[in-house]
Amino acid sequence: MTTTTWRTATVPLEDRAEALRQTIRRQVVPVDLVLPREPECVYADVTITDIGDLQVSSVRANPATVHRTAKLARADDEPVVFISLQVSGESTVVQDGRGAVLRPGDIAFYDTRRPYTLLFDRGVDMHFFRVPVRDIALPDEVIGQAVARRLGPEGAVSGMATGYLTRLAEHREQFDATAAHLLAAPSMELIRAVLSAQSDRPWLMAGALHETLAVRILEHMRAHVADPDLSPASVARAHHISVRHLYAILARNGIGFGDWVRAERLDACRRELSRVPPTTETIAALARRWGFKSPSHFSRAFKAAYGMSPQAWRELRHLS
Repeated sequence: MTTTTWRTATVPLEDRAEALRQTIRRQVVPVDLVLPREPECVYADVTITDIGDLQVSSVRANPATVHRTAKLARADDEPVVFISLQVSGESTVVQDGRGAVLRPGDIAFYDTRRPYTLLFDRGVDMHFFRVPVRDIALPDEVIGQAVARRLGPEGAVSGMATGYLTRLAEHREQFDATAAHLLAAPSMELIRAVLSAQSDRPWLMAGALHETLAVRILEHMRAHVADPDLSPASVARAHHISVRHLYAILARNGIGFGDWVRAERLDACRRELSRVPPTTETIAALARRWGFKSPSHFSRAFKAAYGMSPQAWRELRHLS
């Protein structure tokens, strides 16, 4: 796994526009990039990570327009599909006569084998995920039915994908080579599931849902980890499976339900106790908010995990 970080601040003012164009063309995809005419208005922070064949790019930049022209689409580079994930602001994806306006939490697909346009009239704040078409292993018509459509967090499958892809982009620095390898297969299955959900071929959707069941279960658990009523029964019920089947799926992925929930809740509390400046929330209230029903149980679990009490952890973090 490799990560490249590039910022216009490291480039002389008069060279920034062309340097940004070349960075995107060489490291992401060949496109025509329309930028502000005034050099002082050109700025960008770009982080590009290759996780196996999946590339994750995070971009914050000035207003811009991106064109993948018909000539570029006919080029001999490997065909890929992109997923745009809106972080903040608004953008538009146009392909095949359709246009999708994206707002925070929305995703959209587009295919480099045909022309497309991306409009960032108020600036760019996006995560982009690049996947080789060969790895998607779906008919071209299925991909074509999904491009330039707004897929929101309210969707059963797209909503799960939004959460998963957001965490993948925001925590990529935590992945070593082994973790990156393990993420490749579920990431691809999830992308197939989102594409299949837009298809008029229901059997594809059924297969994709089966293949992504473990990923969907974990996403559901993460989304509800602070709920004190989270239980094996509630998770099994949400996915229309038995508790026994749930345990079997988690076991195949090396996960014990209770241990996983406790570790996730403790880690969330640890991060909040490390905030600078510290919050005024009491430790007991923090524990309740993250699903611990007993402050004393939380304190014992925290000390067992981190070697000190929650109060001592908070004080140590704020002294350092």
